[in-house]
Amino acid sequence: MIRYNRSFYASASEWLEAIKQDRAWLSQLQQLQTATPAELKEQHQMACKKIEESEAYDYWHFYKKQVNKVELVVEELWEAGNISLPGQRPLIIWMLTIEWLENHKNNNKDVLTGKLSSEEAKKYWSLLQKAGFVDANCQLMSETTRQQAMYIAEVFAEKLGIKSKWKPFENLWGIKNLAQEKNKFMETGKSPSRSEKIDRIFEN
Repeated sequence: MIRYNRSFYASASEWLEAIKQDRAWLSQLQQLQTATPAELKEQHQMACKKIEESEAYDYWHFYKKQVNKVELVVEELWEAGNISLPGQRPLIIWMLTIEWLENHKNNNKDVLTGKLSSEEAKKYWSLLQKAGFVDANCQLMSETTRQQAMYIAEVFAEKLGIKSKWKPFENLWGIKNLAQEKNKFMETGKSPSRSEKIDRIFEN
């Protein structure tokens, strides 16, 4: 459950991560993943309108060319402290919406590069989609955890002989620090849920 007491969060990054795990964003993400092109266009227009009408617009415009602009804008809002956390929540969700839409302008044929677009890789992507780990654009489903993403990336990279195993998947999925998820896995020794299913996908 999300909390609105600033003292609960050590930084703007923690607050942003809390939003990304919140039911409101996960529900929005699920809608985006299943929306028609027309619905996606409507979502983009709505998100732009909401941001333009907010106190965050100047920051958003300033950082518009930055890859991690949502993170940068949230940092600015956090430092300024002129918007309450309950007020920031819907605003950040609209920013995450635009970020997601910008990362999914093209279909998977355009997004996938190198070994991730090979015929062998396409076979695994198809199986991962059928198992509910990724969508038709090879993006993580909202139900797929970071630990599962790490596990998929590692096994996938080993299967295809990708030396820099984290970066291609972090770029594709728009997430960071998969190596840290690997460290957590090593510390606990506990495999992610459904890891056996992932193993079976990459058996052949």
